[in-house]
Amino acid sequence: MKTFQCTCEDKPILFFESNRCLRCDTTVGIDDNFNHVEPYQFNTTTGLFFKAKQPDVHYKKCDNNEQFNACNGMVNISTLVADPDNNEILCFACRFNETIPDLSIAEHIPLWKKMETAKRRALYTLKSLKVPLQTITENPETGLSFDFITDRNVKDHFASPIEGQEMVFTGHDCGHITINLAEADDVARSQTKSAMGERYRTLLGHFRHELGHYYFDQLIVPSPEKWALCKQYFGDDELDYQEALEHHYEHGAPNNWRGTFISQYATMHPYEDWAETWAHYMHIIDTLETAQNFSMTGSTTSVEETTEEVNDLNLPQDTRYFRRQTDITSILDTWVDFSVMLNSLNRSMGLPDAYPFLLTQAVRTKLTFIHHAIHDKLHLLPTIEVIKEEQEK
Repeated sequence: MKTFQCTCEDKPILFFESNRCLRCDTTVGIDDNFNHVEPYQFNTTTGLFFKAKQPDVHYKKCDNNEQFNACNGMVNISTLVADPDNNEILCFACRFNETIPDLSIAEHIPLWKKMETAKRRALYTLKSLKVPLQTITENPETGLSFDFITDRNVKDHFASPIEGQEMVFTGHDCGHITINLAEADDVARSQTKSAMGERYRTLLGHFRHELGHYYFDQLIVPSPEKWALCKQYFGDDELDYQEALEHHYEHGAPNNWRGTFISQYATMHPYEDWAETWAHYMHIIDTLETAQNFSMTGSTTSVEETTEEVNDLNLPQDTRYFRRQTDITSILDTWVDFSVMLNSLNRSMGLPDAYPFLLTQAVRTKLTFIHHAIHDKLHLLPTIEVIKEEQEK
């Protein structure tokens, strides 16, 4: 994730989530191009905002920005479509929402803001990768939407059920992603994390995992050739899912899971292996972009060498990527070095490892498949027979 700059004196840093410059107190935000956080001037006569370089283009704050400070979206009023049944002004990211929490319950609001922050960060990376990204309004058949709802009481950290409320499961169903609001509550999420024996459980991780399921349907399923190839890497996804789920929760992951899978949950079914691997690919390229943005580098062997490696990477979200290609092997090699520094920084602060995962050769192979699937370059992959020969060596 990149940072940005205000145009005021000393050009202070603006973060992706910023809605005001801390130096000059100017309103800042992100428009529907969703690629740049920048300052907006306010015209007291018109009651509208504008960018200094485009004074004739007028903006309004997204309703969720104006009313709840839940996002920093700015909407170009010339793009608004008149709809007598809908007076909402929603930004690029908020238009993906189908259901938001009950905001008449005050305790829901700060948790919803956390949901929005994680969702926008996930969407930002996807948009930069140029994968299909449309709302269900734009494309009713294959568009993407979100529900943020809950079945439990926020006042006791979601311990007690709400009477008459159906159970809410975080998951994906044909482009519709549901995230239980309880995942935004630190206490509830920590309890679930402990109960399930997980080393990593975050809101952003949930979004990226469920989006992985969505993009399996978008990038793989429409092509019989790609789907058949995917099965060679991840296994037969037509195996009975419910049966696999019950087996996983009854017996757990196999003892040797670390050699082949990125997480225990990935062992449950090929669908989950794909989604977990997808999420990790997103974690890796987003974190490396952040490191590159700050020129943060480090290595257990040579800091100078790793500095050059990180700074020289042409990451997948770079639009010039396939013109000046950095191969996925180099990206993963750099990530392994960088994650050592990342974990060491956390340990210095008395925190758990930020990335407590092992990239075995089998996992790297799956990450390579994800990488090429995103860029529609699966024809560049080696055959599965060649991969097996390399692994045996």
